[in-house]
Amino acid sequence: MIRLNRYRVAGHLFSIEQDESSFLWEMMQESYGPFECDEDGDRRFSLAVKENVEVSGKTAVYTNRNDVEEGFLILDVSRTPQGHYFELTNPGSSQVNGCLLVSSDYRNAELSLRGNRLEQWYVFNSAVDFCFLLSTAAHDTLLTHSSSVLYRGRAYLFLGKSGTGKSTHSRMWLDALEDVILINDDHPVVRLDADGTPVVYGSPWSGKTRCYKNMSAPLGGVVRISRAPHNRAVRLSPIQAYASLMTSCSGMTWEKDLADGKDRTLQGIVRRVPCWVMECLPDEDAARVCSEAVTAVHQEGNE
Repeated sequence: MIRLNRYRVAGHLFSIEQDESSFLWEMMQESYGPFECDEDGDRRFSLAVKENVEVSGKTAVYTNRNDVEEGFLILDVSRTPQGHYFELTNPGSSQVNGCLLVSSDYRNAELSLRGNRLEQWYVFNSAVDFCFLLSTAAHDTLLTHSSSVLYRGRAYLFLGKSGTGKSTHSRMWLDALEDVILINDDHPVVRLDADGTPVVYGSPWSGKTRCYKNMSAPLGGVVRISRAPHNRAVRLSPIQAYASLMTSCSGMTWEKDLADGKDRTLQGIVRRVPCWVMECLPDEDAARVCSEAVTAVHQEGNE
């Protein structure tokens, strides 16, 4: 018997359909459960997990086999008459662990899985992430690679390459400051609301940290973490801010409509939100210096 569940993330409704007996339902409960809903409105996308995905006429457009980071999926992307076709392989796997076909309008997707349960879960989770990215890019939405905290009514994003200390910096805020909440530690979503205000949302995709909060808050600042022998916050110009944020937002740059959507949303964020580079040590003083800098902007605006 086929089961269909609906979820809402950052205001976007989507559904997942697979066999009632699939082991994935149990694994999904912790991360996707907080976002499950009973709504039956217009869905950004519908994903069906199937035994096989049939494609024809593939034309390769992208691969990350030469520059994939440790721990990240190997991704091969092709165009087909049916839409976009992704082959997903876990690091160290001897086989393709997932085949994902997404329709040209990004609204319908089919996924087949191979490998052991952990390999299938990792690919499934990434496939849903991809579908969300593709279907929301034209709707003022960015899926960021960052860590995000809530502090004094605003959300703050911490950016940086893997291993530079995004999660560590969030943890320092949690340790050094009062009333800080971790929103998401890997893929928080930023969406512009009806009046253009950037809002941060939790998501089911939080990397190694099990933080799946269905919550949101206005974006108060964007901070790129840079290791240094001192603690200093440097505010970026709009052009610098755009470049800093762009490199930490997922996107399919070879597709013009998706690239244009990403660009519009980035510009909307940079126009409304201050961005910084935090040159820092991995200590609690860094959290205090950073928090004082990014919140002072809002205090000045209220005076």
